[in-house]
Amino acid sequence: MKYSWELDKFDSEIFGFKVAKIRSLEAGSIKDLIKDLGKNKVKYATFRLDSNNFKIIHTLEKSGFILVDGLIRLSFKTSDMKGERIFNEIRKATDNDLGELKELTSRLFLTGRVMNDSFIPKNKARQFYVRWIENSILGKAADSVLVWEEEGKILGYITLMKNGQIPLLGVSEKARGKGTGKKLISAALLKFKEWGVENIILETQIDNISALRLYQSCGFKIVDSFITLRWAEDD
Repeated sequence: MKYSWELDKFDSEIFGFKVAKIRSLEAGSIKDLIKDLGKNKVKYATFRLDSNNFKIIHTLEKSGFILVDGLIRLSFKTSDMKGERIFNEIRKATDNDLGELKELTSRLFLTGRVMNDSFIPKNKARQFYVRWIENSILGKAADSVLVWEEEGKILGYITLMKNGQIPLLGVSEKARGKGTGKKLISAALLKFKEWGVENIILETQIDNISALRLYQSCGFKIVDSFITLRWAEDD
């Protein structure tokens, strides 16, 4: 097979139409892929690939795919940890925190592939991240969620997976510039070490310079870069 794709159930549910995630693709099979997507009533499809794969990127652009995201991947090894501290303001999230976390999330994540794409209504794009944190609390999208709390108010959180991934880090605007993100990452690294996880991976938008500097200040190293292109029916 010169291409492969699968239905993205999460995106399809949020956006209200069939969404596909393209897993592999050869440059000469794009027309066949688009026909296959149409036959299966897929309205929207994304393809993430290495940012230096220019041959297929240019071919995709000629076929109507557009750029919606650029990502930097960073890595950290827990064996490199140097005396990370435990902060009293950080605790594990519970089901009772869900309402507050959803409200905070609705004001965060203003960039990224779903927010960058004019094809997706902004209310649906915001719902994407709200549902993501909800699924994280429910254990569907994360194995643990840590929150930063001051005077009974949650001002930040970080989600962790036991495979070493950090899917989400969110900090309230009022808590930025105070080291909150760095402290949440420090607490996350301790949890990963407790789990016996050696290699930690996280990703952020290529234009999110403040986030990149934060991660690098915590010892993360840039290891790869990707872009996401999408196709939409009759766009």
